[in-house]
Amino acid sequence: MQFPHLFSPLQIGTITVPNRISFSAHLTNLADDGLITEGLTHYLAARARGGAGLIITEEQSVHPTDRAYEHLIEAFRPEVTPGYRLLTRAVHQHDTRIFAQLNHNGQQCSGSLSRLPVWAPSAVPDVLYRETPKVMEIEDIQEVIAHFALSATHVREGGFDGVELQFGHSSLARQFMSPLTNFRDDQYGGDFENRIRFGLQVLGAVREAVGRDFTVGVRLCADELIPGGLTLDDAKLIAQRLQATGDLDYFNLTLATFYNLYMVGGPMHVPLGYAVPLAAGIKAVATLPVFATGRINDPVLAEKVLADGQADMIGVVRGQIADPDFARKAREGLSEEIRFCIACNQNCYGRVGLNKTIGCVQNPAVGREATEGERHLKAALLKKKVLVVGGGPAGMWAAKIATMRGHEVTLCEKSEELGGQVLLAAKGAGREEFGVIARNERSQLVRLRVPVELGVEITPDLVLEREPD
Repeated sequence: MQFPHLFSPLQIGTITVPNRISFSAHLTNLADDGLITEGLTHYLAARARGGAGLIITEEQSVHPTDRAYEHLIEAFRPEVTPGYRLLTRAVHQHDTRIFAQLNHNGQQCSGSLSRLPVWAPSAVPDVLYRETPKVMEIEDIQEVIAHFALSATHVREGGFDGVELQFGHSSLARQFMSPLTNFRDDQYGGDFENRIRFGLQVLGAVREAVGRDFTVGVRLCADELIPGGLTLDDAKLIAQRLQATGDLDYFNLTLATFYNLYMVGGPMHVPLGYAVPLAAGIKAVATLPVFATGRINDPVLAEKVLADGQADMIGVVRGQIADPDFARKAREGLSEEIRFCIACNQNCYGRVGLNKTIGCVQNPAVGREATEGERHLKAALLKKKVLVVGGGPAGMWAAKIATMRGHEVTLCEKSEELGGQVLLAAKGAGREEFGVIARNERSQLVRLRVPVELGVEITPDLVLEREPD
């Protein structure tokens, strides 16, 4: 096998994941009225069908005061469990495991959405939302901890294989841990042991709620990347302290905060695998499995990270948004057919940030997997002769789809290279990866043996001569 480490099983707590590729938590805006929708179920199931070993849902809210986004799933409501069961059943039929991520966003919430005060350790406004939060009283803290436990029971009842607690870039737990956002002088503030107390109590309450035979993990911020915030050395201490409880089964790593949001989902200016050294740092002090993510969009890179012992699981998020069959293609030795993510962040982070449903500039079926995508194509009842004019991304895609439906296709491009305007975009400083779009679609035309004529400008006379339908 080309990728022996990537396609080896991994024991995480009480479950075995069939391979080392996870589809980590990320916001989709596909939920509605606080509940899982059919669209979200099909979205996640498509990545399970594509071979991902583990899927982790987007963050789910544990308390009414936690409303950072309009379309958050509200895990504290008992009405979520029927949707949970439909989702977990759809994922399990592909032999994929699925965890639910639970979170409270703390100071990173929006009172305009919740119509409630924003709760946080201290009255420190978030740099993005800029809303001064209410300092949480002891009873507020105890209420949120209880809601984490309540939400975890709903997760277990819903058929999930495990639960992941968000202690990462957008979380109340990180805000308690960080001296940048915690100025309390009670038992939840001040020294390290006090600042970590909330996270420890959340973990303990969740473990008690779900029992010992259920997998529990933490999404940990490995470095806030801001002066005065948590560093990798701090994260190592936190990891050791969490592991020592005996209540934890794995670490999934993230980095940065809303101070430096561009480092949470690194754009193409950021190197591939940019967060792997942080995973290696945590792995050096932890015996539990460690997940790495952050621009790992190639099975070759993923295999190397695992082979070098820098992580135990690889989070491929945008890579599997762009190509839901990423894992299957890698397993079957079809890496050249993978539609590689270019980290343009236009339709994943960009659309979601505008309160629209998730998308992808390279995959128009994202969010519409129930009815769209290549697996839904039907053979044309009447085969036609098709002439595609122009070999940009749209022209290449049109030629591909028409060929897959059985038409006789020829693509003509007046220049000497396929790619269209993305070749121009790729000339910008730090924007070279736009050219990968052309590479991705060219490989599909080669696979399908679509006739391509370069240096041919289509004129009305040439169209009449070719006589396409």
